[in-house]
Amino acid sequence: MPTRRFKIEAPFDVSLRLTVESHGWVSLSPWHWDAETEVLSRSERTQCGQVMRVRVTQSSPTAIAVDVASDDEVPSVSGVRGIVDRWLSLGWPPNGAIEAAERLDPTIADLIRSGGGRMLRCSTFYEDFIKTVCTIQITWAGTRRMVDGLMALSRDGLFPRPVQVLGVGEAGLRSEVKLGFRAPVVVDATKTLLEEGLIDEDGRGDEDRISYESLIRLRGIGPYSASHLAMLLHDFSRIPVDSEVAKDCKERFGIEPSEIESYFDDWGEYRFLGYSLGGAG
Repeated sequence: MPTRRFKIEAPFDVSLRLTVESHGWVSLSPWHWDAETEVLSRSERTQCGQVMRVRVTQSSPTAIAVDVASDDEVPSVSGVRGIVDRWLSLGWPPNGAIEAAERLDPTIADLIRSGGGRMLRCSTFYEDFIKTVCTIQITWAGTRRMVDGLMALSRDGLFPRPVQVLGVGEAGLRSEVKLGFRAPVVVDATKTLLEEGLIDEDGRGDEDRISYESLIRLRGIGPYSASHLAMLLHDFSRIPVDSEVAKDCKERFGIEPSEIESYFDDWGEYRFLGYSLGGAG
């Protein structure tokens, strides 16, 4: 099996473990995380459309070791590098977040400085988008079932492309994937994202053009979903408030959902990091 091994040097410290543990994405297919060996892996497409297996481990505080294998070809370093960079947000500059945290909670500043503060992201914006829709008004077990159903659409262990999702259609997404009321949201949004050139046929996003404002205009995408997706694009200025966040804030800070944003006002454009990394308002 052709294999390639290389390292990616990040411009800042990055923690693979903290990034993987940043939220629940890693427990959704096709991710696999070995907590004992701290190896993150999943299957991806090569530039020629074949399947490859990508594994990453921490090599040093600023380096990620990548091991990629494919039955059909030796994958290009540049293509795989871009995928891993997106997973771990290797190019995200933490300076502003560290500066804000130094004023408000030095413990969080130290955490970010040591490589925390990054959120695990999928290989494409489209995968992040669909998985976010699958978290709307449902238990985590339900989210996992729907994602597994979506994975079955591609039949190759890869997350489906936009055209594969549209090929199943609203009725199929309801009956086969059990998306329920999310089915028309997925179909309409996929069409709009493609028509407006915000994603390409492989689901890669034109991320300079995607914002909270552009997302909130999509049918069925409310403040929670738009905020969650914006956060995955490094816009930390809003907190995605769902039932779990509301419950957590009530228990930890004694505040109601309507008070959450203002409670973290001191964090400004880093509100989400202030909340998710344990800070108080």
